[in-house]
This record gives sequence, structure tokens and C-alpha cells, in this order.
Amino acid sequence: MPTNNIISVNLKRQQDIISLTDGDVDFLTKFPIKFIEGNFANYLWGGHYLYAMKGISYDENMPVAAESWEVSGHRKYPSRILMPDNRIFTLKDLLKERKLAGLILGDAVVQHFGQDFPILVKFIDVHQHMSVHLHPSHKTAKALGEKDPGKEEVFIVIDLHEDAESVLYLGLKNKVKRKDFEAAINREENILDLLHKIHVAPGEIFCIPSGVLHCWTGGSIAIEIAESSDLTYRMYDFLRQRQMHIKKGFASIDYKCSQGIALKKQCKGKWETMLTEGLDSVVTHNALRVERIRASLNGNPVKICNRDTFEVLMGIEGTIEIMSLKKDWLVHLHKGSSLLIPAKAGDYLIRGVDQVSKNRTLRISMKIPTNMEK
Repeated sequence: MPTNNIISVNLKRQQDIISLTDGDVDFLTKFPIKFIEGNFANYLWGGHYLYAMKGISYDENMPVAAESWEVSGHRKYPSRILMPDNRIFTLKDLLKERKLAGLILGDAVVQHFGQDFPILVKFIDVHQHMSVHLHPSHKTAKALGEKDPGKEEVFIVIDLHEDAESVLYLGLKNKVKRKDFEAAINREENILDLLHKIHVAPGEIFCIPSGVLHCWTGGSIAIEIAESSDLTYRMYDFLRQRQMHIKKGFASIDYKCSQGIALKKQCKGKWETMLTEGLDSVVTHNALRVERIRASLNGNPVKICNRDTFEVLMGIEGTIEIMSLKKDWLVHLHKGSSLLIPAKAGDYLIRGVDQVSKNRTLRISMKIPTNMEK
């Protein structure tokens, strides 16, 4: 492996310098990146399911894992990369260097969205009720002086806990008035009766816009896909004594959005078959591109070609084999694990491995604006 240092990344937080060799850069850009597992957010509403899903040993005395931040450049829980010589770098720190960011993210992504990793993808175990909360729009977040941008979320339900309620409360019910809702918040009342109740099932998709109140009750295991933001404004939290964000929440609620069944129809997503065999997509209302790859053991492999931006792959059913079309790398992806495919890693194909009818993975990337959209 060459030893000449070609890239230096200044880490102000650590007052340190990362020096990367040619071999390091190849490792980080020409092959899929597998992050260190166990990047858990231990919020009180989580359980231990994510440990089991990932094959991580645990006991009931260990902290609950509400979220697994699978691919994250966010400062709160950045994804960590184990190098061949056992050094550990975070994705956030590596992207500070422009050349390396271009090789990993793709120059078009850096040009339009900057060097920070633009998305945040998570596995979620909703073991108890979340708070009733919402996320601000980009415009509102900026007006409120937040460091993070606003965000919209895509939730994909992948499983349910047995005998759990498994409900999504989404937006206000029909004919609930703003003044009545705000009065209930100010009286610190349980506001679930004012929200539209939806029983969810595995496979269902919900695209939740910014400014819309929502609350997942205990029972759902899901994937969350959003912009890289941790802005959450809690409006009601079942008297659990956590910090609330009532003033910011009132400033962020979209009172002009639909209510009740109309809002559910607006937010309910579905997979649409694409021209490429084995590839489906769901409509999103932001810059996120969310697709599903279906690969069977005996069927034709799914080819992913003409790549020039990063992609995140998340295993949701069975096991798939991912192989470079140049045959210079091959990896496997199981349910509950994720990979970052750098822009420089080239085109690839996917085959199903398990003897099951469904071997599926999510493919997540960015929509690059055209010249007409700039």
C-alpha cells in the first residue's frame, strides 16, 4: 500500500490532522463502506429489538435502542468507519476535505447540497409511545435560528411487535379548530383525541411533511429517511418530564395542511414500478430519492448503472449479493444492515441470496436539480 499522504483533513474539534494515504482513499471511495454497528440513540421509548435484529448480544439491563443511525454525517451520532489498520474515522470528519467529499458523495451532490452528508437514515424500534411532535420546514428552522435545517420524513413500516397497538397519529382530525388545539396544549392535556388515528401494517409508507403533528405509538419497527437534521419539537410527551418546545412548535405547525382522511391520503405512499426490472420508487416531496430493489435467487440480477452520486443501501428482507460490474468488489447485505456505496465505486448488480421469494433492499440517494430547476 502506498504511504504518501495525499489528503489532510483538519479536525478543529479534536485539534488533530487526519492524513490519508492513496490506499486509504481507495478504501473509502472505490468500495462499499460498512460502518461500525451499534450507533444507537437510547431514547426512552425504544426497546431491545434493534440489538437482536443486528445480531448484537444484549441483556435487559442494557440501554434501550430507540434508533439505529445507520448512515449519518450528523454531529450528534456520526457513523464511524473502521479502517484496515484499526483507525476509526467518522463520516462527518472525512467529508470536510473537498476532494474526498466529491469522491464519496459525487461532485454533483457537493455542488448542489454541500459537503455535509445530506441525508439521515435510521432503523427505529417504537417500543413505547413517542412524543406528539413535528419538524419545522427549512424556512422556519432558519427563521428560528436553528443550526440544523428543517426536514420531511419518509417512514417505511417493516414489522410490528406482537399484540401492540401499532398506530400512527397524523395531523388534526377533521373540524378540530386551531384555538381548541392550542388551548389543549396550553392546559398540558393529552391531545391524542384531537389527532387522526391510523392503524399501520408492515410495508406501508408514510411521507410526513414538515409542520405536521405526528406520534407513533408502541409497536412499530420502521425505517426513517430524512434530511440530515435532528430538529424535533415536542408538543405533548405523556408527562415524562422531557424538554418541550411549545413556542417553536406553534411557530412551525402548518395549519393550512389537510386534516383527517385527506391528510392520510396525501401522506400515504406506495411503490411504483420503474422501467428497470426489479426496481420500484416512491414519490417524495423533497430532494430524497427512495427506491426499492427486488432480487430473487433464480431471477435476473438487477443492474444499477450510470452512477455518479452516492447511494445508501438498507437491507429489509432476506439477503442480497452486491457485485461491481468490473468484478473488483463483492459484498452481502442482510436485513437490518446498511452500506454506503460511494460515487466512485462504480456500477453494480444485485442478486438475491436467500431461498425465499423476497430479497429486498432500499436504495436511497439524492435528486440532483436540472438546469431548469436551479
